[in-house]
Order: sequence, then C-alpha cells, then structure tokens
Amino acid sequence: MTMFGIRKAQCIFAAAVLAASFSSSAVAETLNVEVQSSSVERDKQTNEVVVTIELSADGKTAFENFTERNKGRQIEVRVGSTVLLKARLVEKISGGIIRANTKFTEDEGKKVSAQLTRGTMITLEDKLD
Repeated sequence: MTMFGIRKAQCIFAAAVLAASFSSSAVAETLNVEVQSSSVERDKQTNEVVVTIELSADGKTAFENFTERNKGRQIEVRVGSTVLLKARLVEKISGGIIRANTKFTEDEGKKVSAQLTRGTMITLEDKLD
C-alpha cells in the first residue's frame, strides 16, 4: 500500500470513529426507589397541598446518587402512572425527602399518600431534555 493509500485509510477510519461517537443516542436513566413513609400537608407559604415522601435507607442513597448524576436535567417522579413531580435538578439532594406539589387537591393528595406506604416503589426518570 502506498503512503497515499495509508493516509486515506487512516482518514476513513477516523471519520468512522467520529461518526459512531455522534450517532450513539442518549438513554434516559430510570431508577426505582423504595418509600419509607408519606404524609400530606399544606405548604405554609403557598397553601398548596404537598405530599411529602420519605425514602428508605437504600432509597435515600440511590436518590442522592441519582440527583448528583442528573444535576441540571429535568426529572420526573412517579408512582405507577401518576406523576408526583416534574422538576429541574439544580443540585444534589440529600436526606431522602421528596416534596411533591403537583397541584393536588386535598382528596388527591390523601389518595396519593395512601398509595405511598412502606415498601412502595416510586420511579425517578431523567427526561433528557
């Protein structure tokens, strides 16, 4: 092979590697975490109904790691198909407490909280905006 042929082959290989790196599509991260307990209250400033969710010990760690990895991204928190919260993560969240204030009525908040008993799994998803 001539020097020209080798250079051409190197360029084709480099272009293929570059194209492959751009063509790989991002995949949303989905994580299921376990609930320890939940309660319903009214926000003291807005008077909106808020469902407060405390995660299990393992869930707290997983949630903290998830929020660290997804800083700056839009996430969604669900129980089954019910969206509890949509938010953009500004920083890592420690402590394992989620306050969902998705414009629930008093009755809706109570129903959602009743679903979130010890051992219930909630889903966290990075929405890849």
